[in-house]
Amino acid sequence: MDIEAVRRIPMFAALGSEDLKRVATVTRERRYERGELIIMEGDRGGALYYVQSGLVKVFKLSPEGKEQVLRLISAGSTFNDVPALDGGPNPASVAALEPSTVYSISREELRRLISERPAVAEGVIAALALALRHLVGLVEDLSFRHVTARVARILLEQEQALAEGRQVRRLTQQEMAAIAGTAREVVGRALRELEAAGAISVRQGRVHILNQERLQLLAGGPGLMPAL
Repeated sequence: MDIEAVRRIPMFAALGSEDLKRVATVTRERRYERGELIIMEGDRGGALYYVQSGLVKVFKLSPEGKEQVLRLISAGSTFNDVPALDGGPNPASVAALEPSTVYSISREELRRLISERPAVAEGVIAALALALRHLVGLVEDLSFRHVTARVARILLEQEQALAEGRQVRRLTQQEMAAIAGTAREVVGRALRELEAAGAISVRQGRVHILNQERLQLLAGGPGLMPAL
């Protein structure tokens, strides 16, 4: 791989040319189509993954097959950080939501860099801190916010991601339901409530934001959970 591609991975940005060359030799690139599984919950392997392009979802399935999306990972971010550090099983599954290009870096190489390069250790700490903040926000959302507020937040986050180029298509109602921790029919009712409140309009199945301030209010305030 080209070392400039490796340099774009935030935790490796401060490395010198020799280190980047070494990382490049052990970095693997793979392309995934929409819906394709990238890693399976419970598997072992311990690699660190980086989304070079596209969008992936981190999710868990209940024994009954209900899906709960824990996080959406867009281009420029890593995932599977914990197994890459402790060598344990993958805590969740990951699949592509869009055609995606993903890099993987072995646990052995990551641990070597952490021990030898403080800047890499700082980058890993920052990535873990961001993931923890997200999970705390997810617990807060699922525990204390009404479904309509959760759907409003998803719509606001989606609009921001589309504007910034971190997402190229809109989520389906089924995908929103998996993020909100509810059923597709409940998301449909939440969208109708938001439409009746004058915050959005739904035309031919596509949601358009009419009043962002009102949608923000219905979402529960200005602080958005960093889902992407």
